[in-house]
Amino acid sequence: MWGVAAACYFVALFHRASLAVAADAASERFSIGPAALSVASALQLAIYLALQIPAGVLADRVGPRRMITAATLALAVGSAVFAVSGSLVGGLAGRALIGFGDAFLFTNVLRLAAHWFPGDGFGRVAALTGLVGGFGQLAATAPLEISLRSLGWLSTFLAAGALTAVLGLSAWTIVRDHPPGQGTGTRPRADGESALGSLRAVLARRGTWHAFWVHFVMMGQFVAVTVLWGPPWLIEAQGYGTAAAGGWVLWCVGGFLLGALLCGQFVAGRQRRRERVTAALSMLLVLVWSVVVGWPGVLPPALLAVLLLVVGVAGGSAMLAFDGVRAANEEHRSGLAVGTANMGGFTAAVLIQLAVGGVLRLTVDLAAGPSYRLAYLPVLALVVLGTAAQLRRSRGTRRRVPVAR
Repeated sequence: MWGVAAACYFVALFHRASLAVAADAASERFSIGPAALSVASALQLAIYLALQIPAGVLADRVGPRRMITAATLALAVGSAVFAVSGSLVGGLAGRALIGFGDAFLFTNVLRLAAHWFPGDGFGRVAALTGLVGGFGQLAATAPLEISLRSLGWLSTFLAAGALTAVLGLSAWTIVRDHPPGQGTGTRPRADGESALGSLRAVLARRGTWHAFWVHFVMMGQFVAVTVLWGPPWLIEAQGYGTAAAGGWVLWCVGGFLLGALLCGQFVAGRQRRRERVTAALSMLLVLVWSVVVGWPGVLPPALLAVLLLVVGVAGGSAMLAFDGVRAANEEHRSGLAVGTANMGGFTAAVLIQLAVGGVLRLTVDLAAGPSYRLAYLPVLALVVLGTAAQLRRSRGTRRRVPVAR
């Protein structure tokens, strides 16, 4: 059950990240500049963000099978529209459909896992799901670039849409919401709790807000680097060619895979260790972005490798947010709880996308190096803000909730 659902999440991450590698081709095809391209990426992420609460509610009440199938088919249609479009309007429509489908997948995959796996294994399954998604992003780096060069725009994205449609139909055929004899698991509580009541209960938990801020810090900056602004920064400000920039993004995604793997194996399911690891990584990200903003000139390759590795490892470790939010909330609200925590990283990602694009427009007369350093100041500010909020919620959680080592 989980394998088919995770495969759908794999293609969702491929489609989400594909614009970063296809940015130059998209600019040429749609005759647009970087600012307009950032609107396409921000629109996709904004739709994803806006639908997280509805995704959680529907996961709990309609069931993962229906939602995973519908979301995956929306991704397929979005990829096809993106493939055949020759104008910005059509491209935006395709990315909007991709954002819509992507919004419902992760929450529903984890809602499915809540039924099919024991509670103490949920954190590991969440991390493993993130690992599968990381491989989806990996497919959207060098393999996508090779496909675009050899097959072209139309064939590449139409083929991706066709494969996605096959997975969507497979989900409908194979996936079941719960093991036989366990009950539907998709109805509200027996006392008739409303969706608004469920949301209030989820938001009242300190553990929910701690998970939100963990995801805000770790995932937001990773998405911003790998989905859009990483390759242009590496090419324009750091002096790398397109292929080398793709290699650096691949390195960062490799860090994501490493973070998800290590946290799933050694941290998930242990609350005190989880809080310590997330706090340490968040503070390390403050240092990373301080170096990116403050370094005068081109970063040495060894230092750039360390910085991008930390960005990636932190992105993979963001899966710990779902381990925490699941532990802080009742099982029948797990979809809504996961969706609420998931809003954290994508709130940060949308803010970063818009802020970086806005600063780059204001500093268009500066050289690329200083312009990008100023543009990345909002990233540093958001990481500092999120880390402070996370540490505050962590202290409050430890005072009130008994934890095990």
